Amino acid sequence: MKVLLILAVGLLSFANGANDSFKGVATLWGAGLTTYRRTIAWATGFTFLGSLTAVWLGSALAAKFSGAKLVDSEVVSHLPFLTAIALGAGTTVLLAARLGLPISTTHSITGALVGVGVTAAGFSHVRFTALGRGFILPLLLSPMVALVLTVGIQLVVTRLGLHARVRNCICLDEPRTLAIAAINSSMPVVVTAPPLVRWAPAAECETGAETVRLSLADGVHWFSGAAISFARGLNDTPKIVAMLLVAAAASIKLDYFFVALVIRLSGSQYPPRTLRPVVFSALACSAGMRRTGAKYATSCSRGWPRYH
Repeated sequence: MKVLLILAVGLLSFANGANDSFKGVATLWGAGLTTYRRTIAWATGFTFLGSLTAVWLGSALAAKFSGAKLVDSEVVSHLPFLTAIALGAGTTVLLAARLGLPISTTHSITGALVGVGVTAAGFSHVRFTALGRGFILPLLLSPMVALVLTVGIQLVVTRLGLHARVRNCICLDEPRTLAIAAINSSMPVVVTAPPLVRWAPAAECETGAETVRLSLADGVHWFSGAAISFARGLNDTPKIVAMLLVAAAASIKLDYFFVALVIRLSGSQYPPRTLRPVVFSALACSAGMRRTGAKYATSCSRGWPRYH
């Protein structure tokens, strides 16, 4: 039965990676900053780091999603109970990916916990108060918290001048070689000046003398994609691993590594069209059209991008 549980958790991990990996970095590709392959590599790489970090920081989430706070511990410890949760949640996420529905793994696991709890123990043994306070309330509040934080961050970024009309580019110019006439010699002295670092408007960073050119706005954009992906791995992995930890399927670190690896592989293998949420394709395309114009719209109308 443990083998079936491991396979079920593997299915849930696969569904998580296939459905969620592109969400945090969709605007990077849509804005034309990089290719689709590099976008996915950026997302899955930082998700993997977040998943591994969860070994040390994810114990509280793992304990919450073990099911012990919703039903009696005697019911939770049964392998069929845990296997049903993983299969139900994994199938739901895969189905949502097939239909292009932007759901989260957290919603699916929460629903599976309640469904299996009611089936195995009955309504009277499910702690609905704990469900509302510890699961449903955070799920309802998190979009509003993200909205408020995003508005505040946008105001700060705008005030810092991260837009095209002010200095938003850091450039590193090529080293310059100067010939200085020597006092006691007919041969000039050659001096190499150190490279010049400039903080300037984007137009002044396109002189051709730059060896490195970094747009601050694009840098923040890349950082946001990395942060979202890292946070997703840190947040989702303990919820999936929780079922393996309850069953003591292996060592704690091996359980985390197994889930992290499956999420990483499923997210980077370019799943078929049926596993790509359509809503995020539209999001990426709309962002790209705003940046690159009508020509980009033609490629978006054909569906998802070719792999470059």
